[in-house]
Amino acid sequence: MKLYKKLFALVYDPFMKKTERGLYKKRKALIQPLQGKVLEVGSGTGINYQFYSDDVNLYALDPNASMLKRAMKKARPGLSIKYLNNGICDNNLEPIIEKHSLDTIVSTLVLCSVSNPELAIERFKHWLKPEGKLIILEHIHADNPVNKKLQDLINPVWRPISDGCNLNRNTDQLLEEGGFYSENAEYFVQSLRWVMGIYQLRS
Repeated sequence: MKLYKKLFALVYDPFMKKTERGLYKKRKALIQPLQGKVLEVGSGTGINYQFYSDDVNLYALDPNASMLKRAMKKARPGLSIKYLNNGICDNNLEPIIEKHSLDTIVSTLVLCSVSNPELAIERFKHWLKPEGKLIILEHIHADNPVNKKLQDLINPVWRPISDGCNLNRNTDQLLEEGGFYSENAEYFVQSLRWVMGIYQLRS
């Protein structure tokens, strides 16, 4: 498993290069305005670091230590980052991140691979301030019936080789069922079907 995580971290950026060209402006639009205390869930190799302003106090969370090592090389001077080698569902995060202490949580290309997304969403609600924001950029289940069926067929093979990534997860529905809403959610297709936007807690 340790070797797999190292290899996954090694090939991730080259594998995602074409996809990331299409996501660059979308990531920038979501992340550049952020301020305050921010938790980035699954920060990976640090693709988002270039967009954060110096007004952000960032917690960078990832269960893959090899990913975090690569992310550290992308961190620029002036950006305050605390690295946490944990998964979102790890219980030992509780003493580190206090209840209702975060201005923003950033989740980009993460909730597809979290083993328990419902628990992750409960954590988001626990940690965010009542007026806090959840930034989402995630690929989701296709709405085209043919593509939807194809994703269902491929997923059992895809998931083990892609660090738990699920092609057919309805993340947008899970967020709504978990108590979040978005007034600006945008859906688009770029090889896969995606959702992006700013989500807030229902009062």
